[in-house]
Amino acid sequence: MQNVLKRSGAKVTDLFEKQFFRSRWTLAFVYVIILVVVLFSSGGITRFIFSHQLENRFNRFEMYNEDRANRVPPPRTEDVRGDLLETTLAVNGLLLIVAGVLSYWFAGLTMRPIKEAYKKQRQFLSDASHELRTPLAILQTNIENELDATKSPIARDSIVSNLEEIKRMGALIDDLLVLSRLDARNSTVEDYMPVDLYSLVRETVERLKPIATKHGISILFEELDDFKLSVMVTDRELLARALMNVINNAIVYNKEAGSVSILILNNGRTASIIVEDTGVGIERADVEKVFDRFYRAEKSRSRQTGGSGLGLSITKSVVESHGGSIKIKSVIGEGTTVEIVLSIA
Repeated sequence: MQNVLKRSGAKVTDLFEKQFFRSRWTLAFVYVIILVVVLFSSGGITRFIFSHQLENRFNRFEMYNEDRANRVPPPRTEDVRGDLLETTLAVNGLLLIVAGVLSYWFAGLTMRPIKEAYKKQRQFLSDASHELRTPLAILQTNIENELDATKSPIARDSIVSNLEEIKRMGALIDDLLVLSRLDARNSTVEDYMPVDLYSLVRETVERLKPIATKHGISILFEELDDFKLSVMVTDRELLARALMNVINNAIVYNKEAGSVSILILNNGRTASIIVEDTGVGIERADVEKVFDRFYRAEKSRSRQTGGSGLGLSITKSVVESHGGSIKIKSVIGEGTTVEIVLSIA
C-alpha cells in the first residue's frame, strides 16, 4: 500500500513538473514575441506620427513666410523635442496597455492546464479520502471484535498495535477531507454569522479536559458569565476544530504537570484567543514551517501522539478562511504562545 501511494505521488509530482516546465517556456516565448511586437510597433508608429508632426510644422512655417513680408524663424529645437516626447509617451503608453491585456490573456491561457491538473488532484484527494473511510471503518470494527475475542496477551498486543495504526490512518483521512473542504470553500459576506466566542472556547475546553487529565495537564480558562463577545464566522464547527487543534497541541507537547492558559481579549474591532503553554517549545527554524502540511517539528513524538502534521495547517486555513490571522511565539524549554485574531461581530 505504501509503495502504491509513493508511485501515485511520484506520478502526480511528475505531472506538475511537466506542466510547469511547459508553461514556463510557453510564457517566456509569448512574452518575447509580445516584446518584439511592442518594440517594432513603438518605433514604427512613433516615427510615422513624429514625421507628420515635423512635416506639418515646416509646412506651416513655409506657408506663413510666403504670405508675410516679415519672415519668422523656423521651428525651435524645444518644439521639436516636445513633439517627439509627446508622441513617444502616447504611443508607448497605448502599446503598454495593449501588451498588458495580451499578457494577461496569454497567461490565463497558459496556466489553464495547471489549473485543471490542480483541480483534478484536489478532486482525487477528496474522492480517495471518502472511499477510504468505509473500508477503514469496517476493518476497525473487525479488529475490535477480534480483540474482544482474543485471550492471548501476545496476540492482543499485536491487535492493539494494528488498531492504533488504523485509528491514526482514520484521523489522517479526516484531516485530508477537511483540507479538501477548505480548498473548495468560497465564502461570501452573506455566509458570515455571529458566534459567541466564550461559549465556543468553553465547549472546546470541556471536550479536551479528559485528554488534559490523562497527560496530567491543567487548563486555565477564566469564564465570565456576564460577558459575551461575538465574532464573525462562516462555519462554527470548523472554527471549533481549529481551536481544538491548538489546545490539543498545547496539552500533548507540554511538560509533566504543566499547564495551558487560555485568554480572550477584546481589541476593539478584533478579538484575540491566546493559548499559552508551559511545554517544550519549538525551535526558531521550525516556527515558520509548522503551518506547512505534513510538517512535524518532533517527528518521533508526533507519531506517539498520533499527529499527522496537518493540525496547524488546518487551523491556519480555517482561521484565514474566516478573515482572521494566526501567529506563534515559542521559546525552547519555556513554552509556546499561539494567538488567533478574528473580527468582532
